[in-house]
Amino acid sequence: MSSKLAEITQDALRLMHDEQLRLARTLLEKSEAIGDDDVAAAWEDEIERRIKSIDAGLAKSRPFAEVVVEVDRQLGR
Repeated sequence: MSSKLAEITQDALRLMHDEQLRLARTLLEKSEAIGDDDVAAAWEDEIERRIKSIDAGLAKSRPFAEVVVEVDRQLGR
């Protein structure tokens, strides 16, 4: 992580929770606005596949907090 990104990250973590969420939404919306139509279509297909898998009882959902802990563990954080 660059020093600028680390600085911005620390600043963002000091924001109030609702401000953090607004920042995250802004970044995601910006990212999606410049997205690729083929990628968007592929994600739609993947979302549909996952919903069908859950509905069929072939997959289980997990709490978001649990997923974040696992991702952090895998990234060595």
